[in-house]
Amino acid sequence: MESTRAVHIGILSPATPNRPHFKSLDSILPPGVTIAHEGLGLLGESYQELAGKENVIIDRARELVTEHKVEGLMLTGGFVTLFNPGIEAKVANAIGLPVVSAISSAVAALTAFGAKSVLLMTPFDRASNQSIKTHVDNLGFTLHLGPSFNNRIPGTSLNLSPDQLFDLVKETFTKNPAQAIYFQGATMDPLPIIQRIEDALTVPVIISNSAMIWNLLSKLGLKYSVKGHGKLLKEWPARG
Repeated sequence: MESTRAVHIGILSPATPNRPHFKSLDSILPPGVTIAHEGLGLLGESYQELAGKENVIIDRARELVTEHKVEGLMLTGGFVTLFNPGIEAKVANAIGLPVVSAISSAVAALTAFGAKSVLLMTPFDRASNQSIKTHVDNLGFTLHLGPSFNNRIPGTSLNLSPDQLFDLVKETFTKNPAQAIYFQGATMDPLPIIQRIEDALTVPVIISNSAMIWNLLSKLGLKYSVKGHGKLLKEWPARG
């Protein structure tokens, strides 16, 4: 049964909360769900700058919970957790609320669909993509790497139109067929075309931001069906 109650959740992102791609997030929120979004202000010239920032992340999480009275928290940015191992559990312990992160939520969604062979699409450079692949492959998956963007400044847009991104995904998938497609890195902004990709390629498309929403709300015991934004939010499978 779908939830109808109001629920307020928090988002803590690596840079600032006013990045244009976050506007796409509002369109996929289930009815009654609202977000409080704060930025860590930690992202500079390299994703490595996010390493060793446990205390900052925990302090900012406490501040967000105190100020906004949220019921749970999303830690966006895959490298926040990759470079601060165990931070999800540490933040959850510090604030006493459910906490989810990007990569673990995507892994949970892929598991829910039984997908083991996965095409990874990101706006990152080759070394960053390889670090995600190593981590996820060690969890029992086989990630096939999509294109790398080696000269991009962390946090900036790729400036691809929806049609250009769709064509890139379709071309890459044709060369690297898999059981699912996994987008990590919200600046790629695939949310507006997720349904189009799924309809064309007939595989689940897992996007880290929508996976976190599904994961966190599921942890809160809530269930929805959000149509037009991919199989995960429409079917709302149980977490494994």
